[in-house]
Amino acid sequence: MSTRPYRPGIPEEILALSHERDLLRRKGQYDRADLLKQQLEEAGYVVKDNPHGAHLVILPSIFVDGTQYRTVRQLPSLLDEADLCTFSVNVLAQNSSEQTRRCVESVLQYAGNADIEIILVDNASQDGSDIWAEALQHRDSRVHVLRSTRKIGIAEARNIGLQQSRGTYILLLDTNVELTGDIFTPLARTLSNPEVGLTGLRGLHTDDLRHFEESEEVEVEAIDQQCMAFKRSLLKQTGLLDEGYRYPWYMDIDFSFAIRDLGVTAVRTADLPLVAHPLLENSKLSDAERTRLSKRNFYRYLSKWGDREDLLPEGLDDEYEYEDEEEDETIGAE
Repeated sequence: MSTRPYRPGIPEEILALSHERDLLRRKGQYDRADLLKQQLEEAGYVVKDNPHGAHLVILPSIFVDGTQYRTVRQLPSLLDEADLCTFSVNVLAQNSSEQTRRCVESVLQYAGNADIEIILVDNASQDGSDIWAEALQHRDSRVHVLRSTRKIGIAEARNIGLQQSRGTYILLLDTNVELTGDIFTPLARTLSNPEVGLTGLRGLHTDDLRHFEESEEVEVEAIDQQCMAFKRSLLKQTGLLDEGYRYPWYMDIDFSFAIRDLGVTAVRTADLPLVAHPLLENSKLSDAERTRLSKRNFYRYLSKWGDREDLLPEGLDDEYEYEDEEEDETIGAE
């Protein structure tokens, strides 16, 4: 069995360690081989075994305010630490320099007296965002820059920011959002209610756990991720975002249901002063690929929550007939 790297540039000592592991496995010495595998993972590599030979995959490094962590696993979680501010504003950027700058600068402009920090996660952008972000960080101590050296899935990237957040409340913003006034006061007022777990501008409603549409009601089944705020303390019970969501579709619905499953509600905070500009489409994804990925995420969500009628609105007829799961699915928000 040979060890072949997916990417060039793997040091000789790492290749030698992996080769030694291969020999141990061939001799049936799996306990010792597993110890070497652990060493490889701690060094920043993952081994994928298959009949054609083992492959080494380089894991991305994470920089937090200039400090490098060799892998995501080495990044310390601050979720058990005491609150340091009222809001941790989490913004995820990936080759969206203009939108990211507009979003972050609007947050700083309208923060006013709100006690905030900005957790800006740069998902391996190659558009110069890192230079601007580092300069902004030097000018404003409220800004923290987290950068992955290689593109990772959206849930994993969001989780990096969640782990580093120290606010009583966490506010997730998409980069297409631009603040036009103070959103922190009304959001904090909504979340101060102990019965409320999460809130945001745009709420989603469902009658069957399958089809979602935008709702004007106060209490909703899910909050759209473009502007979603929740209590940081709830992450100790829900856990982080499901990293099986490499693309955003249904990730916010999944997380909304995880929070509501704790017995708290999701409510809209209406008339927040913000503008949601058109999203930058991922030009690398064809319409067919977007549909395929969206349906894959839908079935991931459905496998977890598809039979949870207790999370439907009160008063729904228990005899509701579900449609065939192979039917094409639509959703009111992406």
